[in-house]
This record gives sequence, C-alpha cells and structure tokens, in this order.
Amino acid sequence: MEDRAISWHYILLISLLQIFLLTLPIDGSRIVFKVDEEYEGKNCTAPNGSTGICLSYNKCRDLTQWKVQNNLRNKSDLLKMFCGNSRIIVCCNQTNPYYSDSNYISKLNPKGLAILEAVECSRPKGDRISKGKKVAMGEYPFMATLEYNVEGRRFLCAGTLLTSRFVLTAAHCIHSHLISVRLGEHDLSTEIDCTPSSLRLCLPKPEDYKIEKTIIHPDYMKPRFANDIALIKLDRDVIRTVNTKPICLPITQLVYDNSDSIDYYKIAGWGRTENGTNTDVLQHAEIPHQKREVCQNIFKQAGVEITDNQICAGGENEVDTCKGDSGGPLFAMVPFTKLGETEINRQVQFGIVSFGLSGCGGKTARAAVYTNLFSFMPWITDIIANNA
Repeated sequence: MEDRAISWHYILLISLLQIFLLTLPIDGSRIVFKVDEEYEGKNCTAPNGSTGICLSYNKCRDLTQWKVQNNLRNKSDLLKMFCGNSRIIVCCNQTNPYYSDSNYISKLNPKGLAILEAVECSRPKGDRISKGKKVAMGEYPFMATLEYNVEGRRFLCAGTLLTSRFVLTAAHCIHSHLISVRLGEHDLSTEIDCTPSSLRLCLPKPEDYKIEKTIIHPDYMKPRFANDIALIKLDRDVIRTVNTKPICLPITQLVYDNSDSIDYYKIAGWGRTENGTNTDVLQHAEIPHQKREVCQNIFKQAGVEITDNQICAGGENEVDTCKGDSGGPLFAMVPFTKLGETEINRQVQFGIVSFGLSGCGGKTARAAVYTNLFSFMPWITDIIANNA
C-alpha cells in the first residue's frame, strides 16, 4: 500500500513539474512562478543523506531519476526534496565528475555487488610516498604488497584487499615474475611488527599468499596507459586479523553522491621517498584532487591522452607517488552507509596508482594519474561474480 502511495505522489510531483515547464499562457509568454531566492544556490541534503544544491526545478538534471537516487519511500521523503517552504526550488543532485550516469548502482553486477556488500570492510582507526609520513601500525589493514622473483628488492608493487580471495592492483604490475601477495605488512625489514616502546605491542605476523590467477582488464593499453587495472585471485581464503581487512569500494549511492566534494585524497605505499631511497615502513600522504586538464597538460608531450577513466591528483607540497607505489590505492574518508539518520564514514578507494613523471617528489613534484574505479566497478563486480 505504501509503495502505491509513494508511486502516486512521485507521479504527481513529476506531472506538476512538467506542467510548470510546458504550460504557456495565451499571449505566448512562459508562466513565471515566484522563486524564493533565499534558498536557491544553497547546499541541501536529500532524503538518502547525499549532498545537493537548491535549484529551480527547470535547472535540475535527471529529475526523473529522483526516486532511485534518493530512496524515496513515502510522502514525507518526497516533501524533503523541496528546499525550505518553496515548492519550486528542489534539492538537486550535483553532477558527478567521476561517473556521469547518476543511476550508478544499477550498472554493477548484482551478484558481485552482493559479495562486496557482505564484506565487512575496514573501519578507520582515526580520522613509497614522497614527503610522506610513517603509518601507525595496522592503520591501513587493506594494504597489500606484491612480491616478485627478481634480484634485489622483491616487493615492487602495492595493491588492496577487496574480499577474502581478491586483491586489486594495476595491470602494469602483473607479469611473469610475480609470485605472491603479502597481507598484514607494515615494516618490510622485520619479521614481526612491534612498537618500539617498553610495552612492546606486536601485530600478527604478515601472511604470504600464492596466486591462483591474475585477470588483467582486456582493454589495458588501449589507448596507451589506459585501463590500468587488474585483479589477483589468491589461492586460499585470507585470514582476517587486526592488520588484514578489506578496503571499502564505491558501491553505495551515498558514496557516489558525496564523491564530488572530495578535495584531498590519501595515498599509501612502500616506494621511494623524496631522498631517492626505498622505505621499508609503510608511508602515507595527502594529495589534492586536480582537474583532468592538469594531467593532460603534463603528459600531452608524451602522447598520452587522459580520459574520464582516470583521475588526476597530486602536485602539491612536494608530494607524489613514486616507483613502488604502483597498484596502490587512492582513497578518502567519505559517508559510506547510514545507521538510522547517522552517516557512517569509511575509507573508500577511488583510484589505483597508475603512472607519473620520472623522478620522485621534491620541488619538481607533479600531479600523477590514477585509474578511476567508478569507471571499472561494473568490470570488477563482473569478475568477482564470475570467479567466486
């Protein structure tokens, strides 16, 4: 009964708005309704908790997607879509720069999505990285480091744990010398990671996992450096500990609706520092989100095109990702789900370290390119569903 009521109210609302848009008086001039300027242009919150902006109904895109986007359940929810007492100014979802289709969740494989939804992804413990800082032990339990059968330093790429069997990384990190994935690592130079204090608190020993299969995106390098994403299926289920837990992915509408407000991301890895030396201890840093044009200007001389499937970030305060961080995450704290009316924040991965200029940090630090996960979540959910 409630479903029929919301459908009726929804249809009525859309019909009224269409009438407002299309009705013309006899003299041919468009009917003008009084707009409450007190609300127009101000930020607002939709019934699903996502952010929007108060706009006149005729300026709002994707009006017909409201019911899906905002989880409208009853007349009360429907009325919340209006700003203040106005019936002309509506809380309009903002255009997302990462993925243009506002009905994002419907593009994901239902079975793969269900598997990811069942994962208890890592909760934040607190609100090779150039100019980075050491990470507190166990702060990023989703970090993976990839081991290769080569001379010298053997851990050359990073990744993130997604489920009990899958690790996400960059396609360029997958080749014949890759032999295992290590989870739960903090300091590569120690067998067991412990605090230096007299109390001597230690994390569980890191665990190495063999690889059952690797799956590279079929369009990797089409065009050059594009679609730089791969999944690694481990040979056994991951042992979940305090320092080994999956990262959250952009699989909720709440994440999608809040992603366009991210100004700064975090990066983490075991790559080289700004001094050109490798670090054994996991590092992290904060970098700014940049417009794609910034990276296009940097890499155009190399003949590399930056597309919507990529994110541009970094180039501030001598911070960038360096060799050894490839495949690692670009992530941020955003609202992930709701408990009643309370938004629950999580560290959500939005990108994968893909490529940048040679060199490392210092005064010449430039923005780098990251694989945009929004564009590849349909592929990720397909792979997880078909290889469960």
